[in-house]
Amino acid sequence: MKIKWIHGWTRIAQLGTGLIGCVAVIVATQSTGASAQSHDEPDANGLAQRLANVEYAQEITEAKLEITQQQSLYGLLFNGDGPNGPDRKKWGDQIFTGDEPFLAYDANLNLIASQSFEHMSDEIEGAIASQPKVWPNTANPNGSMHFMFAPVFDSITPTTAVTRTPSVSINAEKGTQKVNTITIRVYWDTWKKTDAGWRKVTSTWYRLD
Repeated sequence: MKIKWIHGWTRIAQLGTGLIGCVAVIVATQSTGASAQSHDEPDANGLAQRLANVEYAQEITEAKLEITQQQSLYGLLFNGDGPNGPDRKKWGDQIFTGDEPFLAYDANLNLIASQSFEHMSDEIEGAIASQPKVWPNTANPNGSMHFMFAPVFDSITPTTAVTRTPSVSINAEKGTQKVNTITIRVYWDTWKKTDAGWRKVTSTWYRLD
């Protein structure tokens, strides 16, 4: 009986040791899982932030390209591109909102009243009225072009932008190298992204010559 009693307690001790070991393993596993989860959460948040930064940078890059294209179209639509004559209605519709002021200043920072408008739509209307009726315009011995250089972005978001753009306007005698006038300007423009694309809201130019 004594031997059986000793063996019984030995078995109980062994079972107790095993149970304690199992509990220790479970606790350790749960602790490791919780620790891994706590590490995973910051990693997931960091990844989401990096993806958001990449998407934002892509939006800004696309916005800059679209605005630069708009500035390039300025002269082509206003003056013509060779085979096609000026399309100043499209110039007005595609470049501007038409709501805000269009202002012009001379090299001494004096407002040029004859070339300034409270609403850009008035300037567009005048430009359309002076557009050549036929193309090529053989009645005019001269030709002209607005050359718009790459804009500098003073600020930009996915929906708004502020730019400064150097430009040169040249009027010359057709078929010769005789230049009649050269006008050097810098355009200060504000932009917004509309459903139809990027448009100038306000436009102010300063002559440098």
